[in-house]
Amino acid sequence: MTSIGRGVSQAASAIRAAGFAAVARRHLSLVVLPVLVVVSSPPAAAQRLDPISYAVRIVQPDTHLLDVDAVVPTGGRQTIELMMPVWSPGYYKVEDYAANVRDLTASTPEGAPLRIEQTEKSRWRVETRGSRSIRLSYRVFGNERTVTTNEIVADYAVLNGAPTFITLAEQARRPHDVTIGVPAGWQHAMSGLRDLGPSRFRADDYETLVDSPILAGTLDVRQFRVGGKPHYVVSVGDTTGWDAEAGVRGLQTFVEESRRFWGELPYDKYLFLIAFRPGGGGLEHRNSNLSTVVARSGPRGWASLGLLAHEYTHLYNVKRLRPVELGPFDFGNAPVTGSLWISEGVTSYYSGLLMTRAGLQSSDDYLASLSSLIGNLQNAPGRLLQSVERSSLEVWGNSNSGVSPAATTVSYYNKGNVLGVLLDARIRRQTRGRHSFDEVMRLAYERYSGARGFTPAQFREVAERIADSDLTQWFEDSVSSTKELDYTDFLEWYGLEFVPSGGKIEGNWTLRVRSDQTAAQRRNLADWLAPSTR
Repeated sequence: MTSIGRGVSQAASAIRAAGFAAVARRHLSLVVLPVLVVVSSPPAAAQRLDPISYAVRIVQPDTHLLDVDAVVPTGGRQTIELMMPVWSPGYYKVEDYAANVRDLTASTPEGAPLRIEQTEKSRWRVETRGSRSIRLSYRVFGNERTVTTNEIVADYAVLNGAPTFITLAEQARRPHDVTIGVPAGWQHAMSGLRDLGPSRFRADDYETLVDSPILAGTLDVRQFRVGGKPHYVVSVGDTTGWDAEAGVRGLQTFVEESRRFWGELPYDKYLFLIAFRPGGGGLEHRNSNLSTVVARSGPRGWASLGLLAHEYTHLYNVKRLRPVELGPFDFGNAPVTGSLWISEGVTSYYSGLLMTRAGLQSSDDYLASLSSLIGNLQNAPGRLLQSVERSSLEVWGNSNSGVSPAATTVSYYNKGNVLGVLLDARIRRQTRGRHSFDEVMRLAYERYSGARGFTPAQFREVAERIADSDLTQWFEDSVSSTKELDYTDFLEWYGLEFVPSGGKIEGNWTLRVRSDQTAAQRRNLADWLAPSTR
C-alpha cells in the first residue's frame, strides 16, 4: 500500500470509530493529504474536553462545495446550541457566513435523525435525545475571493475557519480535530494547524481553528530558514509573471530584519499562504498570513511585498501585542476598541520602515510613500470631522474594515501610520536621539504580548516612560481630537520640508530633504532608517 493509501485507510478507520461508516465509504474515493502544522503542547484544560471532529471533503470542486461531517460531544445534555462566527479577527466587518451553509442535518451516531432548529441567523439548537455525541452533516458553498471566505475551484481551495466550521456555543477551550479529503490529482494541503498523524490535525480551541486558514490543491511550495526556523511560501493560482526566487528572498530579508527589531521569532514555523487571483488584500494569523495578490514582479521580485510585510508584522503587533478588547474573542459579537490606529496604523508604519531598513526599498522611495500618506490624510475632509480614535470605535458601521473611508470619516490605517511617524520623531527629538518609538513597541510587547492586552492608558504610559515626558496632550490632540497634526518635530529632527506649490504648502505634501539640512539632522535621518539593532 502506498503512503497515500495508508493515510486514507487510517482516516477511514478514525471516521468509522466515530460512527461515520457511510462517510468513510465516500472518503475512500478521495486522496487525503496531511496539513503542514506547528507542533506545540496543548493546554491541559483543553485536553480534558472531548474534541469536536470534522471530516472535510472536496468531492467536486467545480461545484464550489465542501462536504462537512462533524462529531460533536454533548455531555449528555438533552439540547445543545451550535454557532458560526459573524466576523473574522483582523477583518472588522460583520459577515453572514451561515448563509453559505446548505443541507444541515443532525443525527445520532447510529444514524437516527435529530431535530435541529435555526434559532438565529448563525445559531442552531439540536435535541439530542440524551446521546453522548451527535453527528452533523452539511455542505458549504464557497466561491468568493476574499481572505475571510472560502473559494473552491478546479485546481485549489482556499478555506477559512469561520465560514467552514460549526461549533458548540460555549466558553470552554475545547480541541477541534480536522481531517481533510481532497480529489485525486491534488497534491497538497497546508495550514498552521498542529499535526495529529496522517491526515488528522488539531486546533487546541476554536479560536485557533478560526485563526488557521488552509490551502489545498496543486501548490507551489518554497522554503527558507531564519533563526533555525522554517518558513514556507505556499501559493496557488496563476503565478505567471511572478519571480518566485526573488520574491522569496525578499520575504526572507524582511523576516531577518523583523527578528533583529523584535528580538525573537515567536513561533515554531511560519507560512505565507498566497492566492494569486483577481483582487487584493491580506489577513494576519498567529503563525501564518493569507493574502490575495496579482502575480506581478516588482523591483525585488514581488509587487505585493509591502502587503505581506504588513501582515507578517501583525504577528507581533495585534496577534500578540494587542488591545485588551481583541481577545479572547466572542465570535457572536463584534469587539469594539479605540486602538486600531495602533494595531493597524502603527503596523503599517513599522512594516514600511523595516522594509527600508532591510534595503527592500530606498530611502527616497520611503519618503515618497510618506509623502503620499501625508497628502492623502491632509487632503481628506474627514480628518476634521472624525478622530482616529472614533474611526476605530465606529469601524463596524462606517467603512469596509477601515479601508476606503467616506468624506466624513478618517482611515486609522492612514492616520495611524502618520501618527507612528510623528510620535517616533517626537520621542527622538525630546530625548535628543537617546530613545525612539522602537523602544516603546518593544517594551509594550514585553509587557502586554501575553494574555493581558493593553488599555489606551497603558500604551500611553509606556510611551511616556520611553520619552521621559508627559504625552497626555499629544495623545489628546493627535488621537482623540480632530485637530490638525503638528509636523514640527518630524521636519525639524530630520531636516525635511514639504515642497511648496505656488508659494504655499497647502495641498502639496511632497517631502524632500532641506537644502540647509545640518550634519546632525543628516545623522538623525540616517539613524532612523538604518538597519535595526538591539
